[in-house]
Amino acid sequence: MQEGKNKTTTYLLICAVAVVWGIVLYKIFAKTTEEDYTIKSGISKVPHEPYDQYMPKKDTVKLSLNYRDPFLGTPATVEKKAEDNSKVIKPIPAPQNLPPPIDWNIVKYAGRIINPVSKKTVSIITVNGEERMMSEGDVFHGVKLLKNKKDSILISLQGKQKHIKQ
Repeated sequence: MQEGKNKTTTYLLICAVAVVWGIVLYKIFAKTTEEDYTIKSGISKVPHEPYDQYMPKKDTVKLSLNYRDPFLGTPATVEKKAEDNSKVIKPIPAPQNLPPPIDWNIVKYAGRIINPVSKKTVSIITVNGEERMMSEGDVFHGVKLLKNKKDSILISLQGKQKHIKQ
């Protein structure tokens, strides 16, 4: 007798779920109109001033620097500058002799080989078109291999260090 009662309850619950989903789908699809999709803007179209025609206003604020020194507790001394209408033009210092930038494109990392017996890693590196197998600490055409990694190497060239990816 229990089986019949469970079947009746199951059928009633299925009908209730169908009714609930029917109401949800009706509210979604039947109640929407085209007015719901139009954007209503209360902003009137006023022509805006282009950005390149914007002229900043002249600053008319003057600072009052007559407050006391917060560290010493004494009133600040105001130095009066002699007003000179001529502008002082400071010379631009000459550029210092900087070393030329390093061209890292001369170094290419082709890959690595691991010796299964000794577990020693050797990287295949191309410098100025010449290929060489290098271990950590080896130097070739001024390029020193500092560290072998899985996907990159750390090299030193002219005192600078950089990671080179494969």
